[in-house]
Parts: sequence; C-alpha cells; structure tokens
Amino acid sequence: MKKNIRKLSESFLHAFRGLRLCIHDERNFRVHMTAAFYVILFGVFGGVSMTEAAILCICFGLTMGAELLNTAIERLCDKQASGYDGMVRNAKDIAAAGVFVCAAACVAVGACIFIGNGVLAAAIKFLWYRLWLGMAVVVTVPIAVWFVFHFGRIQ
Repeated sequence: MKKNIRKLSESFLHAFRGLRLCIHDERNFRVHMTAAFYVILFGVFGGVSMTEAAILCICFGLTMGAELLNTAIERLCDKQASGYDGMVRNAKDIAAAGVFVCAAACVAVGACIFIGNGVLAAAIKFLWYRLWLGMAVVVTVPIAVWFVFHFGRIQ
C-alpha cells in the first residue's frame, strides 16, 4: 500500500516537474497561461455563468495540454535528429498545427461567450465604474509582457 502511494506521489512530482519545465522554457506556453489569466479575469468581472466558465476551463486545458504534448514531441524529435530531417520537420509542424487548432477553437469559444453573450461589455462597464480596479488590471500588462518574453529561457 505504501509503495503504491509513493509511486502515485512520484508520478505527480514528475508531472509538476514537466509543467515547471514548460513554464520556464516555453514562451508559447506562457502566452497561453497569460491569455487564460486575462480571460478568467474579464470573465469574473463580466459575470460568466458556471457553464461558460467550465467551457472556458476545458478550452484552456485542451490548449495548454496540446502545447505540452507539442513541446514533448519537439524535444524528442530534436534528440533523435542529427541535422535536418524532413520527417522530423513534418512531425514538429503537425504537432504545432495541433496547438494552433486548439487555440483557434479557444478563441472562437471565447468570442461566442464574451461578445455574443455580452460578457466583454459587462466587464468593461464593471471596470469603468471601478476605475481603481481597471488601473490595477492595466498595471498587470507590463508584468504579463515580462512574464511571456523574459521569464525563464527565451525560446
């Protein structure tokens, strides 16, 4: 029993290590994290429903999961290839296309929720009447830019 619990806890540690590596090394993963942060922030201010929030969380999870898999595929391909290899290039491009498809679907879902349901307008109105909070959000933008482009190793 103790051995099973230890193996389970080790698997979580490995998963968190992989997540930490991706956050540290992969700019595109940080882009997805930053986008998710602002979508969540404006969703809270705009009053998304629980169902809409769940759909957005699924979108974030799928897109970031695809980015994690893309990173793993790219690293394995780079490890295997010695020099240029057309098949490796194709594999990496296809993996990147998978992330692109997930991200595009996430943008479409976000547009339906934020524009179609008036969440964006409600969030802007909410922040307009609480200018101090709106200014706090604006202050986070340079921090987000630093996080995306300067945190960890720049890719």
